[in-house]
Amino acid sequence: MAGLLVALIAAATLAFGAVYPWGYLPLFAASALIGVAAILRAGVAPPLRPLPRTLVDMMSPAAAGILRAFSLTFASAEAARLPLSIDPARTQIAVIAFGALALFLVGAPAWLDRRALRALPRALALFALLLALFGIYSRENSNRDTLIYWFWRPQDSVGASPFGPFVNRNHFGGWMLMAICLMTGSMFGQIERAIRERRRHTRVLSWLSSPEANGIGLMLIAVVMAIVALFWTLSRSSITGLAVSAAAFGWLVTRRRRFGTAPRSAILVMFGAALLAGLVWRGPDDVLQRFQDGQNLFSRLDAWRDGWRVVQDFPVAGTGLNTYSDAMLFYQTRNRDFHLAQAHNDYLQLLAEGGLLVALPALAALVLLVQRVRRNLHAARHEARGYWIRAGAAVGMLGVGVQEIFEFSLQIPANALLFCTLAAVAMAPVSVDARHPNGDVPRDNIEPTNE
Repeated sequence: MAGLLVALIAAATLAFGAVYPWGYLPLFAASALIGVAAILRAGVAPPLRPLPRTLVDMMSPAAAGILRAFSLTFASAEAARLPLSIDPARTQIAVIAFGALALFLVGAPAWLDRRALRALPRALALFALLLALFGIYSRENSNRDTLIYWFWRPQDSVGASPFGPFVNRNHFGGWMLMAICLMTGSMFGQIERAIRERRRHTRVLSWLSSPEANGIGLMLIAVVMAIVALFWTLSRSSITGLAVSAAAFGWLVTRRRRFGTAPRSAILVMFGAALLAGLVWRGPDDVLQRFQDGQNLFSRLDAWRDGWRVVQDFPVAGTGLNTYSDAMLFYQTRNRDFHLAQAHNDYLQLLAEGGLLVALPALAALVLLVQRVRRNLHAARHEARGYWIRAGAAVGMLGVGVQEIFEFSLQIPANALLFCTLAAVAMAPVSVDARHPNGDVPRDNIEPTNE
């Protein structure tokens, strides 16, 4: 199952992030099939119908005016019934996508047994390493013509900034950010397991020639190259998300009692060196100059002001999922040089498109997800690799959640699939093998009492 999940993620990623119908429709279908199969193994998007006009006017007073200006159907006569969405066809695509990924998320954890959980980061690391190398090379050799794979020009090439198979370098950065966190968690788990078994090797050279040391070394190479690729994007949102993720990893390492003082310091230094390598390889001056450019930040603030006007006019039900681009035909008053099809803040965009009707359930789902992941991490605290792989997935979700304040990476189907995969990993059932049948913790898993 780990191979199938990585193959699906890889196919979606290489297909330009699955942003076109021929890419995201098979992706959503495969995601739904995986979810349904898992649900069946463990023991439909409804049509969007118009509502009475009085109800729509009460929930979204501005909807009727926009529908009359936007659709000939509603401009020709005073309709008795109106849809909540200003573009029902686009909203239906969003509902189908959400339904498919929701099924995937509900069912995928059941596929992640102990073996699959450990195999998934290794398989993803191989793909991430190749993707990082390709992304850097293609950025430096084909960006002048904004061609992807040296032959494909994005359909919406205005303002495009391709990186690897993605139309936008920020989306590549978001994908790589999530992959880095999962790989880092796996690497920390390998290190903790090696520390626990260090007594088997009386000499350092003996351990360095062991499969465990080789596995850690290969994962470290993949992590370093992925970090280099992320810095190479010069995506401020991705770098900020990486910084927050690094702080989260540091906090987890300092609280993990299995690491003694010396191993803990060595791990933190090693991870810091990997981050520093990515920064130095890209060039600290280039990164600093990118962060000092305030023009892009001001344009973001202007975009958020226009988005907030949509929220004010559609507070209850929003304009309809996947309709922000349509709404900006009427609400964009700033950044006139280009059309803002996204809010560049997914939280604001969700509130604008779904209103409180969607935002409140989404917030409740987020709270439940956090609680479930926290309980799962607590249950897995006696494991080494299992705990850290789940923790890495959780940190990856946190990191991309920070990026979403400034970007819309999770609107890219390939990134959304990877995010759901991280959520499934974080919620993967904890194996009962971590404890003896009588409930006692195995001697190998007892937390050390001294540091």
